[in-house]
Order: sequence, then C-alpha cells, then structure tokens
Amino acid sequence: MNHRSRTAVTTPAQRTSRARLTTTAAAAALALALAACSTTTDAAEPASDGSSQAADQPTTRTVESAYGPIEVPSDPQRVVAVSYDTPWQLQAVGVTPVAVQDYSSYSTEFTAEQLDLVDGLPTVGAFFELNVEAVLAAEPDLIVGDALEIDEQTYALLSEIAPTVVVEGEYRGDWRTISTGIADAVNASDELDEAHAAYDAKLDEVTTTYASTIADERWAAIGDGDVEGGFSALFPTGAVGSLYFEDLGVTIAPSVPEANDNGWEYIAPELTDEVLGEADIIVAGARPDGELTPGLATTVLTPLFAALPAQQTGSVYPVYGSVTDYGTALAWLERVETTVLEPRS
Repeated sequence: MNHRSRTAVTTPAQRTSRARLTTTAAAAALALALAACSTTTDAAEPASDGSSQAADQPTTRTVESAYGPIEVPSDPQRVVAVSYDTPWQLQAVGVTPVAVQDYSSYSTEFTAEQLDLVDGLPTVGAFFELNVEAVLAAEPDLIVGDALEIDEQTYALLSEIAPTVVVEGEYRGDWRTISTGIADAVNASDELDEAHAAYDAKLDEVTTTYASTIADERWAAIGDGDVEGGFSALFPTGAVGSLYFEDLGVTIAPSVPEANDNGWEYIAPELTDEVLGEADIIVAGARPDGELTPGLATTVLTPLFAALPAQQTGSVYPVYGSVTDYGTALAWLERVETTVLEPRS
C-alpha cells in the first residue's frame, strides 16, 4: 500500500481473488474469440507463399519483464495499458495508449490533465477487474502493465493476444522501477531519461533555494488512517514518504516511529501527540483540488490534532501526492514548493 488516494471497496486480496476468478472464466471466452478471429482472417485473406508477410514483419527487440524476456515491436503503434498507473507512465514518454482501464469510479482522484488522457478511450475493465476480451477487441500490438495487477495466469492469456510486458517494482507504488520498465517496453528510454533529467534539475533548484527549511525544520508526512480520527505515518521506505525524505531530503521529526518495510504505519488517534508532537511541518494527503482527503479532514478537527504545535502555528499543509512517473513527480515537487516551501521562506 503506498497511500496514493484511492477509494477501496474491497481489500487487495479480495480484488485479486475476484480477478483470478474473472481470468479463469475469461480463458474459455478468449479462446473462442481468438478462434473466431483466426477463422475470419483465414476466410477473408487469400493464401500466399509468405514472402509478402515476411517483408511486412515489424522489427522486434527483446525486453525483460516480470515473467521473463519478451520479444516486442520496436515501434509499437497500438499499446494497451492494463494496469492502474500505466497510462500516465506511457504518456510521460510520449506514448498514448489505445485502451485503458475504466477510471469512472476514481475520477475525483485525478487531476484534469490526467483525466484528459483517458477520457474517451476504449476501456478494458476496471482496477483488478481486467476484461481480457476487451483487450482483444482493442487490437493491440503491445500490452503493458504492472505485476501487482497482472499475475502469471492473466499474463499467459494476454500473451495470446499480443506481446505482453508486465513490470514488477520492489514495492507497491515503486513508480521509478515500473516507469523505467514501461519506457523500455515501448522503446522510449531516451524520453524517460529526458523526463528524469527535468525532475532532477527542478529538485536541485528547490533543494538549493529552500535549504534551511528542508534541513532545519522537522517534518512529518501523513496519509489516511484506518479509524476515524487516526492517520498513517509515511516513512522514507514508501512511495510517498521517499519523495519527501529521500528525494527532497527533509529532516524527519524524531517523534515519528522508525520506518518499516511497508513504508507506512496506521496510528491510533490517542497516539497523535506522541507521533506528531515534535514536527514543525506536517504534510498531509490531499485530493487533486488541494483539499485534505475526507479522512484527514476529520482527523485535523480532533482535539488531540488541534493541540499539535504544527497545527497551532498553521504548519499543516495539504499536498496532493499521487506520483506515477517523472512527469507527475515534477508536478508534485512544484506543489510542495508553492504550498509549503515558498510560504515558509
């Protein structure tokens, strides 16, 4: 869990179980659909000696994936994105997918710019509810996704449709590793390097300009909790926490618990002061419009949170922190600069 704002009506385990059942049911339907396509193609196209087909074969290259090396087109023209973050990882390197997930249930969790990419595109199911037949209908020459959502059984089905590259990060929300693999799959590593360089340049500018605020003040980063009035402490080992404590290099408040491998920890309301009492600055999860998430909006009104030094000095800052690639990381950095760093300078 990386504490990107995402409404969940079922647990990831429940979604995975449902996805596996859907995948099993889709296998037979896909086989029939593929057979129908093959029959139609055979009937519509005259036989040939294969010479023109050989001449028309696209140039291919081999890339690494979570499920082994995959031969893919060097210049894919119809890329289908089958995982939640994948469309924007493609956009960041100049590729527009021809089909994506259905984001209608999560539309309030994206910026207008993010929604512009996916609005109007054909859909291939929803988060953890992939519709394999819809992928087939999109006529891809390349399919890309994240191993969090695409297990090996699903990968095998997708591979019958088109070359499929599934990328795996070191942890949930490991956008750096995943976006690098996605860029490699579509032969856009140069574009990725350019986006990376732009982010690094802005990071250098910000860390130099606001060096004292970054080093001298004590920070805490929080996300939604699991009970009313609670919150989660975000650590350097998580997707969002690493942006603050590793990339930006802010000083973590000594009252924040020691980091764990999850990258976050739920904090009960009664421990609010113990965990956040020594923070000069608290950055809190926000929606794309800059308002606190509903859960945190409730938390900051509790007496214990209201008594925190950071709250009393107006030093709790809502920051939208959904990052999927270097482009959205750059946007996050600019938000931190304008929302937190500039006002404190």
